[in-house]
Amino acid sequence: MSQPKTDIPVLIVGAGSVGLSLAAELGYRGIGAKMIEKADVLNPHPRANAVANRTMEYFRRWGVDEAIASSGLPPDMPSRYLWVSSLFGQKVHQVDLPSLAKIRESVCGGYAAGEQSWSPYLKTTTGQNNVEEIILDYVQVCDAVSVHMQTELIAFEDKGDHVVCTLRDLTTGEDREITCRYLAACDGGRSPVREHFKVPLTGRAALSRFISVYFRAPDLIEHNKFGNANIYFPLHRDYRGFLLNWDGVQTFTYHLILKEGQDWEDVNPVDAIRAVARRPDMPVEIISTQPWTAHALTAENYRPSPNVFLAGDAAHLFTPTGGFGMNTGVSDAIDLAWKLQAALEGWAGPGLLDSYSTERQPIGVRNTSEAANCFDELFSVMQHGDEIDAEDAVGEKLRRELGISLKAQEKLIVSSGTLLGYRYEGSPIVVTDGSPAPEDHPRNYQPTARPGHRAPHVWLQDGSALMDHFGPGFTLLVCTDSGEDDASGLNDAADALGIPFCICRQADPAVRTAYEADFTLVRPDLMVAWRGDKLPADPEELFRTVTGS
Repeated sequence: MSQPKTDIPVLIVGAGSVGLSLAAELGYRGIGAKMIEKADVLNPHPRANAVANRTMEYFRRWGVDEAIASSGLPPDMPSRYLWVSSLFGQKVHQVDLPSLAKIRESVCGGYAAGEQSWSPYLKTTTGQNNVEEIILDYVQVCDAVSVHMQTELIAFEDKGDHVVCTLRDLTTGEDREITCRYLAACDGGRSPVREHFKVPLTGRAALSRFISVYFRAPDLIEHNKFGNANIYFPLHRDYRGFLLNWDGVQTFTYHLILKEGQDWEDVNPVDAIRAVARRPDMPVEIISTQPWTAHALTAENYRPSPNVFLAGDAAHLFTPTGGFGMNTGVSDAIDLAWKLQAALEGWAGPGLLDSYSTERQPIGVRNTSEAANCFDELFSVMQHGDEIDAEDAVGEKLRRELGISLKAQEKLIVSSGTLLGYRYEGSPIVVTDGSPAPEDHPRNYQPTARPGHRAPHVWLQDGSALMDHFGPGFTLLVCTDSGEDDASGLNDAADALGIPFCICRQADPAVRTAYEADFTLVRPDLMVAWRGDKLPADPEELFRTVTGS
């Protein structure tokens, strides 16, 4: 089916982490796109701090994972999370995770166990601003993608086989009309595109209001009672919130939960920082402040018209507890990108673009609900005043009880179940094998190659990751040399349908153990589409199913 003549294949509205990720993935695939952004620069305020293991797997394909990992906390710094009354009060709970350097040492030594074996990454602590700058650098060298700052989408109309858009150059005030085949709205929580279609949001609004203070305090680490940590959670109700460490030295963000009726503009940020540190004369340099509100909302439909799609905050609004917002949005972008590629190149069936909302919208509901639960549980232990610091039996009993509660809340930090264990249950482009679904547990991830799940990670004997050998299209993973592994039928069917396809043969027994089948078809987004111990009798039918025919 021929495509209508348009100025550009894909218009991406918004250059936040999700818009940038969509632009990067399309660029990686050689698909033409124009990304526009109203602001003159990327948002310099850090906002999110946790780049999930799944997100880093996608960044790995673009070759930016090392730059992102090295832009945050030092790789040899232990990953420590502290729940304290204040920075000079009482410690209530602590979680320690291995540093990036330790994880790599275990892999190089031929040993990786438990959570360290589930992905090449655990949790990367890097400011969202740094992530976006690095992805922008990658996008700007992609020949197929162009970036236009200070450009706003003023109006658009879906014509059925293309979208007519009016763009305004905010430096000159001039408007011009362009056409695109598809419009991707990555335009934030107040998305004008979503509002245009009046797409309902379901869930919980306004869980809490915050002021986010980005600042430098050169001696905060040296003089605080507890030493260095990735995140401090002040529990005293006067200081409650999250204090994020960006460089292990002097740069932080304090997300202070506002009291009922309190206006963020009435908060003196220097005073707030000195209060939580209990050091009235501590040197503090404010870099920027931003207010924000925590929600747990998901759009009912991510495809509000045939050629318009919602992704990231335009599709779902999070509280940051758990670090799921940006990471969920990046996975939206990856899912959408290969489906847009298929539609533009003519190998998508009529149901493939609909499967974007079918697959991703339930994940939005799942992840926003989990983040809200993490917030509710954390906020429940932030209700105490000075009694939390008491050096008597009553204070010790309170801290002990809070510690027990916080132990049960560790999924806030150790959350691979949520980040890796999502699945596209009932997806029309997944061929089920009838195997039972593992528990969807927020903390504990069970690696599985069950269709609809993430293709499991395996370290190979040459030190590479199995995922490094998957192609940008569909990949048939072959784990047998039984003589019945002639995949020429699948290769011929893919060629006939114009579907990008490659074969990855792996004799490593660890791969067969992880995938529990001789043959596995991995999708372009590194999710499993099909598996079996025999090749399909009708390869063309399999490909038509997994591409939405």
